[in-house]
Amino acid sequence: MIKNIFTMMCTVGLLAFSGEACADLPKAFLSTYCIDCHGFETQKSDRRFDGLNEAITDLKQLELWQEIVDQLNLGNMPPPKEKQPGGLEKARIIALITAEIAAARAELVTSGGHTVMRRLNRFEYQQTIGDLLSLNVQAWNPAADFPPDVKVEGFDNNGRGLVTSGMLLDHYLGAAEEAVSRATHFGPRPVSKQYAQQTPYYFDGKEKWKLPKIFHVDRFRFIPDTPYTDMYGRHYRGGHIPFRPLYGGVAESGMYTIRVKAAAIDRDHPYGDALDDFRNGDPLVLEVATVDREGSVESTGSITTERSVGLAELTSEEPTWFEWTTHIDQGFEPEVRFRNGTTATKRLVRIITQKAAEHPEVAPFAEMKSGMQKSHGLLKVYRGPKLRIYDIQVGGPHIDQWPPAGHKLMYGDLQPDELNRSTITQRLRTFAAGAFRRPLRGDELSPIERMVTEKLDSGMEPLAALQLGFQTILCSPSFIYMREAEGTLDGYSLASRLSYFLWSSQPDTVLIEHAKAGQLSDANVLASEVNRMLKDPRSERFVNQFVRRWLDWDNIGEMPVSGEFHVYYRDNLETAMAGETTTFFRHILDQNLPPKSFLDADYTFVNRELAAHYGLAPVEGNHLRQVSTAGSVRGGLLTQGSFLTASANGVDTSPVVRGIYVLQKVMGYTPPPPPDDVPEIEPDISGAKTVREELAKHRSITTCAECHRKIDPLGFALENFDPIGAWRTEYGKKLPVDASGKLPSGEVFDDIRQLRTLLIERHETFTRSLTEKLMTYALGREVEVGDRPTIDRICEDMADPDQGLRDLIQAVVASESFLKN
Repeated sequence: MIKNIFTMMCTVGLLAFSGEACADLPKAFLSTYCIDCHGFETQKSDRRFDGLNEAITDLKQLELWQEIVDQLNLGNMPPPKEKQPGGLEKARIIALITAEIAAARAELVTSGGHTVMRRLNRFEYQQTIGDLLSLNVQAWNPAADFPPDVKVEGFDNNGRGLVTSGMLLDHYLGAAEEAVSRATHFGPRPVSKQYAQQTPYYFDGKEKWKLPKIFHVDRFRFIPDTPYTDMYGRHYRGGHIPFRPLYGGVAESGMYTIRVKAAAIDRDHPYGDALDDFRNGDPLVLEVATVDREGSVESTGSITTERSVGLAELTSEEPTWFEWTTHIDQGFEPEVRFRNGTTATKRLVRIITQKAAEHPEVAPFAEMKSGMQKSHGLLKVYRGPKLRIYDIQVGGPHIDQWPPAGHKLMYGDLQPDELNRSTITQRLRTFAAGAFRRPLRGDELSPIERMVTEKLDSGMEPLAALQLGFQTILCSPSFIYMREAEGTLDGYSLASRLSYFLWSSQPDTVLIEHAKAGQLSDANVLASEVNRMLKDPRSERFVNQFVRRWLDWDNIGEMPVSGEFHVYYRDNLETAMAGETTTFFRHILDQNLPPKSFLDADYTFVNRELAAHYGLAPVEGNHLRQVSTAGSVRGGLLTQGSFLTASANGVDTSPVVRGIYVLQKVMGYTPPPPPDDVPEIEPDISGAKTVREELAKHRSITTCAECHRKIDPLGFALENFDPIGAWRTEYGKKLPVDASGKLPSGEVFDDIRQLRTLLIERHETFTRSLTEKLMTYALGREVEVGDRPTIDRICEDMADPDQGLRDLIQAVVASESFLKN
């Protein structure tokens, strides 16, 4: 539709208007069609147009005129019930206003358009420390204790929100000290060793009294007299096994191989609803984790920190080896868990004797007094799901380079006894150039060099003084901040802007070499680098971070899901839903599919649990794979679980909240906040009224009607999806769901499928919205009026159906807004 209007503009815009004839046209048009709702007496949506001049003299007027022409192009204004301009009249006014806007842009210089000197956000700091010093920052996150970053329009890399506080500076000091310590390795190359622990995993006799209770037989763990060890419960309720040879943690951080020999026993059980948390026949899930027990209650083997390594699905009763290679941090140890065990073993014994006493093997224990004899006896004859473990083996650390690259960056080949004033200065300068992501400028390092010299003069050991210098560099503004001068970016600034856009981290050696040679100003070199970087595994950071910020995923998991939706936790749907959307985004990026694929895709990516949740054809396994959604209610971004869950609160749904979410994330429009004197809509939890009936009251309020006319239909279309994205046809009290609606432009729809068709027809609107979001993320600031011509040109190019998401990213990087500050 927009494309057709622009075609009309091109034709009608050629009509000859004299200057005098044109001068009064915008005011006359506004007076006829707009002022009644946006004038002196009434300002719907807080918009007032009666004070606008034909000559655009400031940025505020430019923004208002741009909003007017946008609403005319979208067909949202005037409202359907108001007087409407004819097609030719509308096209002429759009052409005239557009010309005035273009002329004004050429005259006005925005006060913005520059990315302020912004600090690295928490995620960028974490990744930069990891890449600079070759540290595994998934195992140790240097920014874990930093205060949360402020989000501006959903993005946490906006310089306006990234202020630095005294508390944050204290955290920088502590993180820098720890990072330098972790990256320092003067000792000999660690020796790789093999460790093994065979079943049974409990210890008896005198030896057990030297060990924590976690290695002792009790009522619900380590049933004796078996040639294997069965786990019955979930996680820390009788469903975990520690690894005795490395109890207390590995001595050296590094990559280790963990092997577990295990089998799935009695996946199909006879106990029916007694085990209501376990779907009969499901695979048993073995999880390997690394845990830190320091500071915990040692006697029980509890932990203070845990990191999941991986999962394996077991379907066979034949013992099978499973293997993972992972980083284990010093002080952490491996642990094996029954990820989807039915329940706590203690509760399991109780419910089996209470709810399944009719089974012959259970009957003898039903009336028995609680104790070791009852628990062990019942568990030995229990025919429910058990994860049987035979052997656990661990090998490592596996060392590819010694000393590691981070150590080499700091110390080169020097040993502590070779450090003197000259070599210390050399190492500081080499390290600072890497940390600052550019060559040093003049004597900018002199204050740090003087500080180190003073410490040496006061008797500090050379190694300690040098490390203090490294820590100070990691706390300096040139490391913490991205500093870009106004105007065309130099090669190093452009390299950093590009790397933080696509990798959330510092430029690599290739980018730095291009910057040094002045080659990034070559459009072909820049495009080649974008392609290289998008193929690099580090681009997963871009996919995950951009999608998270774009769709406001911080809501997911923070709002507890109602107990009636227990499958959300049982089936780990949060992880699957996030994985579905990021895999979907990655697929569109890798295949360079057009942006409208986010709306019209007839496929998605699911695992077994998510397919069942969506009502799609069954699939096997916990891994995500592409499946067709043709013929179902699913298809495109709007029907994915992450989209539907992020726009709900875990308990109920609101068409208003979801409607605003669609407007913001898909249409690129944020409606104004409601008037202060209008109460919020509270859901009628008694079920006496539908939300649609409640919203009818709001639409009867003049100050609310205009916004709700845009918001409510989009939200109504999603009402067939409950708070965790499952399909429903009625609410809890048997009230039917009505997902029909009418768009401001007059089109009607019956359900999400028909709305999706209407949105696909307007895919140019989505492409513009996505372009603005990508630009916001890439620049580290809001998109401003001065960026509009750039975005217009990109969207015109993206109208070519052969242009895909990768082309869009290339266009953002090649744009004037990206190349200049």
